[in-house]
Parts: sequence; structure tokens; C-alpha cells
Amino acid sequence: MVSGASKHVLITFARSFLTLNLARLMAAGGHRVTVVDCVPIAVSRYSNAVSAFHRVPAPKFEPQEYCRELAAIVEAEKVDMVIPIHEETDILAMMAGLFPETCELFLSPFELEDTLHNKLSYQRALDEHGFSTLKFAELSSPDDVAALDFTTPFAVKQAYSRGSQEVYKVYPGDDLSHLAFDPTNPWIAQEWLEGDRYCTYSVCRDGEVYAHATYPVSYAIDGKSCLTFEQVDHDGILEWTKKFAKAVNFTGHMGLDFIDHPDRGLYTIECNPRGTSGIMMFTRDCGVHRAFFGENSEIVFPPAGRTTMIGAGMAIFGWKKDSYPDNTFGKFWKQFREADDVIVDPLDRKPAVMMPLAYASIARQGHRYGVGLAEAFMHDHEWDGIRIT
Repeated sequence: MVSGASKHVLITFARSFLTLNLARLMAAGGHRVTVVDCVPIAVSRYSNAVSAFHRVPAPKFEPQEYCRELAAIVEAEKVDMVIPIHEETDILAMMAGLFPETCELFLSPFELEDTLHNKLSYQRALDEHGFSTLKFAELSSPDDVAALDFTTPFAVKQAYSRGSQEVYKVYPGDDLSHLAFDPTNPWIAQEWLEGDRYCTYSVCRDGEVYAHATYPVSYAIDGKSCLTFEQVDHDGILEWTKKFAKAVNFTGHMGLDFIDHPDRGLYTIECNPRGTSGIMMFTRDCGVHRAFFGENSEIVFPPAGRTTMIGAGMAIFGWKKDSYPDNTFGKFWKQFREADDVIVDPLDRKPAVMMPLAYASIARQGHRYGVGLAEAFMHDHEWDGIRIT
């Protein structure tokens, strides 16, 4: 691809606010944007930043058909780059051979994507590359549970899981007989460490960080899935991220969850080798679109102190007691008034108008799959380690 030239970019998961904001950023940079999803009512579809929308099979349930359909769109419409947003990243990485050489998939080889996505293998990779880790152990059977030797509280979660799913806080001696063991998706026990919590979003190419955002965990659904995002400077986190991206030679989006302990320092809890909410802090004039093509010589950051929110999510969940430590309606209302909504945009109004119908479409998905609204949002784009054969 010619440096600085206008490209045709295909972005997946059109229902996502990440996709909507990335589409706006790409269009502002002069690029043509196509989006895809398996639901017909997806907010990005209605953005004036998007030139085309295609409805495609669900990647979780029809992975081969999904990849073939995307490859056909790429071929027919001369797409220069495919940017996956959610866990369809792993599926596309497995099926990368379907795509023409003229199109770049913005991701790393499957083995690396899988290593970072899997919470257990990620901790092992940190060990291998000399990064400090919290104490952890694999739980693949009742015998592994019986052998646990934690003396302090620890978290238990599945190796393939995400923020909308259950994480158990366990104390030594607690009964774990309720755990069901899946040979393709073991559990990980991981030391529970209190401290300041941060999330990051980085755009990486060939082991170099080209764009980066850091935000503290503030308002969140059940304290897990963030609803507000404030750009902060944290030199330690930035340097850690740069060092790790280079160590594994990563290309793609990278999101990291950090604990900053006042005495022990920085630890990453997990890695999300895909799009994360930090992309919603960048503005049209940041030039972050250049990072995807490796065209900038200095790292692109969102404006310092910029605070954004998922307005609809804040309205549904933000006022609840467990959304923020010592939450009150006054605290919620102040944040709600001061943060910029990532959906509402005076230059692109239609996605906000379509939000009620889009949420109704997601709710129907939830009813179909027997999951709640938050889980339904991404259920058909999740990948839990099942290889495509």
C-alpha cells in the first residue's frame, strides 16, 4: 500500500461502538469504510462515515462461512485492509489464507493471537519473556483444585472468557466443587491483588506501538466492563506496553488490564489482542488512522484528560451501586453530564437516532441465546478456543 494514500478499510462487528468510532476516525483520515455484522440493525451501518454495510454469517456459529463471505467482499470491493474488532480476530487469523495478498489483515499470526487471548497461556508467555506475573495455576480437574496452595485471596476464571462473564473471588479453603471442567477451556486461578486499576488500548505494527491510550477503571458494569473513559498519562504503563509489544512482535489492536500496586508495582491481569474501548477517546484530528498503516513517526495519544462515555450504558447501569465505589446518584449525574457520549455526534447524528432499534435487536439476540443484554452484545462474536477444522 502506498504511504499516505486513501485506502478501503473493512471493519467487522458493526454493532459495536468501537467500530462506529473507528469508522469515523478512518473516514476523517480520507479512507473509505465498509462494515459488516450478522445483525441487520447495527449502529455503524447508519453512520455517514460508512460507505457500505454487508450482513454476514455469525462468526461464532458459522466461522468458515463468515470468513469466506468476508474474503469474497474483500475481493469484489478491492478492500485494502480488514480490521477485526472483537474475538472474530482469532477466527480470521486461522483462516487468513482465504484472503488475497493485496489485502492486509490487521492482526498477528494465529498462534500469537491465541496465546494472548488465552488468559492462562498469556501468563505463561509473560514468564517466558521475563515479565513479572501474579501467582497463577491451571485448574483442569478436581485434582488441580485440591493441589492449590494459595494463602491469600485469588480469582478463578476460564482461560477463554471476557469481562461480561463470571469471575469468582475465592479465599483459601473455599469450596470450588461447582466448577465444571472443559478440556478445551481450563480455569485459571490467579492471585487477587488490590491496587489502582487501568486499562489500555494500543495500535501496534511489527512490535512497535503507533497509538496508545490509558484510562483508569471508573464507572463499569458490575465493576468489570467500563462505561466511562478518561485519558491519563502513565509512563510506566506505556513503557511496559512498548516492551511487551516488541518482545512478542505484535501487530494489531492490544488492550491490557493493569493493577498498579503502591509497593509491588505494575502487573497485567490479562491481554485482549483486539479492539478495546480506548479507541473511543481519540478524536478526528488526532490522526490515529495513520497508526494502522504505520505512517506516523511519533506515538498518537488521545487529548489529555478527554473523558468519554457509553451514554446508553451509563443510563442503564451507571446509577447502580456496584457501578462505582461508593456510588451515589450525585456522582453518577455529575459524570453523566460532563463526559462526551461516544454515540452522539453533531457531525454524525443518525447512529444515535437508531440506538433504540439497535438495542432492541441486541435484546432479541439475548432472548434467542438465553443471555442478558450485556452478554448478548458480543455472544455471537466470541471465540472459546475451538479450532476450525
